[in-house]
Amino acid sequence: MEDKNAPQDFIKAFERSILVAGALLAALGIIGIFAPHVVSFTLEIFLGILMITGGIFFAYYSYQYHTRSFIGWLKPVILILVGALFLIKPGSGIAAFTLLITFYLLVDAYAGFGLAYVRYPAPGWGWLLLNGLLSLTLAVLLLIGWPATSPIFLGLYISISLLFDGISLFMLGIKLKKAEKELDREGM
Repeated sequence: MEDKNAPQDFIKAFERSILVAGALLAALGIIGIFAPHVVSFTLEIFLGILMITGGIFFAYYSYQYHTRSFIGWLKPVILILVGALFLIKPGSGIAAFTLLITFYLLVDAYAGFGLAYVRYPAPGWGWLLLNGLLSLTLAVLLLIGWPATSPIFLGLYISISLLFDGISLFMLGIKLKKAEKELDREGM
C-alpha cells in the first residue's frame, strides 16, 4: 500500500534542500567576491594537499603491490611533486586552474541551457537560463584575460558563479514552494 503523501513529502524535503543549498552557495559567492585572491590561493593549496595525500596513499599501494614497477611509482611521485609545487610556490597552478574552471563554466552553461529547456515553460526556467548565460559569459571573459588576470579573475569568477548558482537554486526553491501551495489549494 502506497502513501499518497510520499511525493509531496519528497517535494517539501527537496524544496528545503534547494533553499538551504542556494543560500549557502550565494553566501560563499558574496564572501569570495570581496576576497578573490584568497579564493584562488585557497583552491590551489587545497588541491595541493589533496594531491600530496593521494600521492601518499598511492605510494603505499605501490609499496605493497608494485615495489619494483617504475610505472607503479610514477603516479604517486608525480602527484606528490605537483602537490608540493602548489604548496611551495603558490600561484604556479592558478593559470591551469583557470583553464579548468573555464571548462567547468562552459559545461555549467550547457547544463543551465539544458535544464532551462527541459523546464520551459514551468516556473523557474528563466533563472536556469540566466545561470547558463552568466556561466557562458564568465567562461569567455576568462579566456580573453588568460593567463595574466588568472589570480584575481579565477577567485572572482568562482565566487560569481557560486553566487548565481545559489541565487538560481534559491529562486527555483521559491517557485517550487509557490507551485506546491497552488497544488494544495487545488487539491482541497
